[in-house]
Amino acid sequence: MKGQAATEMLAIVALVLAFLIPVWYYVSTLQASTAAELTQSYAESAVSRLAKAADSVFSQGKPAKIRMDVYIPKGVENISINGRNIIVALRTGQSISNFSETSISPLNGSLPTREGTYKVSVEAFDNVVQISYS
Repeated sequence: MKGQAATEMLAIVALVLAFLIPVWYYVSTLQASTAAELTQSYAESAVSRLAKAADSVFSQGKPAKIRMDVYIPKGVENISINGRNIIVALRTGQSISNFSETSISPLNGSLPTREGTYKVSVEAFDNVVQISYS
């Protein structure tokens, strides 16, 4: 009788594991893809907000200035601000995706690549918009 109970318990545990392992795999895969999509969304948002702020201060002219909080997501390899472009290179898995926006104004400046929220100043000068952080 004890042998039969142990065999039944083993069968129940095996069935539960057979159900839970695929569910766990599905949930972990879904979580990883959602995290990647969220990181890409943060990068797109940062680039877009910076370009819109640059356009705004350039249109107003010197001494227009906007201070804003910008979140730099994990995985940023490089941020390039030159010419009229803002480009964020983001590592997504094994590849690097570039997110860019073009401004109406000439741009100059730099931003950090380390994850975090930064105070960013977007300031109009004579013929250029300066983007800096603190």
